Amino acid sequence: MPDEPDDLDDAISWAEDAFGGQLGRPDYEEGLDPDEHDADVIQLRKACRLLDACGLLREHDGYHTSVIEMSFAAIERTLEFYALTASNDTIDDFREGHDRAYDRGAELNLVTEETARRLKQLYRDNRAAAYYRETVAASQQADAMFDLAVTIHDHVTNFAQISHECRCQYQ
Repeated sequence: MPDEPDDLDDAISWAEDAFGGQLGRPDYEEGLDPDEHDADVIQLRKACRLLDACGLLREHDGYHTSVIEMSFAAIERTLEFYALTASNDTIDDFREGHDRAYDRGAELNLVTEETARRLKQLYRDNRAAAYYRETVAASQQADAMFDLAVTIHDHVTNFAQISHECRCQYQ
């Protein structure tokens, strides 16, 4: 059974509770040039950029739907990074749907099966609802999802012992 930080369960619970109620030559972001980095590092750094953007939006007290959307994307990119690093998976393995990243996290003992199940359920029940529902997303939901994404990102980079590749500035 993987060794998860105690605050991971709290972060998932908090998020669950909150949802209860190119032209020319590509100009890549620094550290994201696919000619200079492998797919695993690209996925990790995409997650970093998404988290940085979430942090900036939270500082401006709003953009709740965007923060929720980007937090889910950052979680998936972070889990994909680990799967690409720790297995023979390729980026193509993750094109079929959102469940794959969560399932691989459990299969590779990064998180428990229960945590993977809860993350998938959180995605299914709330990501589309926050994006497509007729009402608008709430600040509590955006805050909870950003905290959850940061908690998972920190856990994965520490677990993989590759935090030197992380370029997060959200802290």
